[in-house]
Amino acid sequence: MNKVLYENDFIELTRNENTIKMRTKKSGFPIKSFDKITQKLPRLKITSFPELRRALSTEGNEGEIATYAPVIEIIVSSDKMKAEAEIYLTEAEIEEKRNELPSLVAEALKSKGIQPGQYNVSWNAVKARQTIVVAEGKFPVKGDDARITYIEVPERRPVIRADGSADYYEMNFVTPIKKGDWLGEKTPAQDGTPGIDVFGNEIASKKGLDNKLYYDRKSVEEVDEDGKKVLRAIHGGVLEFVNGIVGIGQQLVINGDVGPETGSITFDGTVVISGTVLAGYSVNATGDISIGANEGVTNAKEVRSEQADVYIKGGVFGGGTTLIEAKGSIFIKHANECSLFSNTVQVGLYLLGCEVIADYVYVDRYKGKIIGGTTEGKYRIECATAGNRHERSTLLYAKGIDKEVVQIEVQRMAQSIKNLQKQIVKLESHIEPLEKMITTLVGPQREAYDKIQDTLTTSREEIFVLDQAIQSNLQIMKSAIPPQIEITHEANPGVCIHIGSKTSIIESPTKGVFELIDGVLNI
Repeated sequence: MNKVLYENDFIELTRNENTIKMRTKKSGFPIKSFDKITQKLPRLKITSFPELRRALSTEGNEGEIATYAPVIEIIVSSDKMKAEAEIYLTEAEIEEKRNELPSLVAEALKSKGIQPGQYNVSWNAVKARQTIVVAEGKFPVKGDDARITYIEVPERRPVIRADGSADYYEMNFVTPIKKGDWLGEKTPAQDGTPGIDVFGNEIASKKGLDNKLYYDRKSVEEVDEDGKKVLRAIHGGVLEFVNGIVGIGQQLVINGDVGPETGSITFDGTVVISGTVLAGYSVNATGDISIGANEGVTNAKEVRSEQADVYIKGGVFGGGTTLIEAKGSIFIKHANECSLFSNTVQVGLYLLGCEVIADYVYVDRYKGKIIGGTTEGKYRIECATAGNRHERSTLLYAKGIDKEVVQIEVQRMAQSIKNLQKQIVKLESHIEPLEKMITTLVGPQREAYDKIQDTLTTSREEIFVLDQAIQSNLQIMKSAIPPQIEITHEANPGVCIHIGSKTSIIESPTKGVFELIDGVLNI
């Protein structure tokens, strides 16, 4: 049975159940005026505005132009994670039915198969023609990624005294390791927390990403302990970290001097010498080299660490022949007429007539001296005094680096990581369905699964290596401050300051931080 909902001189709106018909008595009724009608009749939902416009212009026309919406209409998002309620009531009707709104919405939700009470609605704030969220699902939470922890590696640096000067005489240089010592562990990737949509259906979660322990398999073993993968030392020795890989280096202890009784030493590992290296003898090691004699080293041929650091508790009297070289750092009390090559050279008292090439050269800034010879620091040279009153020729050269070249390399590696990450996401999407049926996979399917797993592992390892290289280059760029030479006490006449491509010879005593400012050497 048709019921008249609205009528004026132009139109008549009637309702038959959920269908709204309009009869056009007279053409000319503005379509914009329908806004006022829908405010009075919020349950009126126009199905087609072009059809409404056509009907209004045709006198005598009668047809369906709208539907009669329920008081509450539930709209569910395409991902089924949110349900919203459209409330088709006037302001007056809302005020009249405000206390009934919760139960009306609950009934509408139940009719859709949605359990009420999944969202806290402020019913007193609900207004006419408002869409409100009435139910929300819980998104699945991805599990925690595998967590890697390694033994802490003590930082090697001189002890700083109360007056700020450095004590190079005593250093905790070698970290001894006993068989079975803990070296690191992996907490496995965790299962995620499943989600649930508004209909109560469970949504599977993703397990956290795996991660890999990097260790030297010859000296370190991986064992299962309390649900973790734990790294333990296979044998005693000294702690080594090379390119992010933990291992136990072999240790050779010389209780005395390297000389006629031992011969020159070549060793794959760490060498600890309680005495000195006598004239003409050499020590070559892949790991750290520690020489503990208070009197240091005199006229030795060579002390060289291929992969680590060199520590000489006393000084070096080189007689123009001794070479001290390390991939990492050289820690030394003083050096006379020898060559020092490393990443960082740290000297307690002085460099006298030496050839030094390093990224950083630190000679104690309170009392350390550089007299004679050539000292080259890529980024920085620091000392208290340079040259002497006799105007001995002393060359200090801060070379610097080309940051633009390093930046281009970082960008190239970063793009490679992005490409690998895209590949990993694609492979994970392929392997995810297979993981649910892993126990049933045989033949080609199992081979395909294993191949994808191997590719994922290889890709993650490549990302790790690239990331390490990027971090190293970023560290280079970060530490690559404009090259500087700082002389805190006195630079004597005869000292040649060479920074970048600029050179100046000191003509009168001076001190300060010397660098290029707008391409000009500030001396």
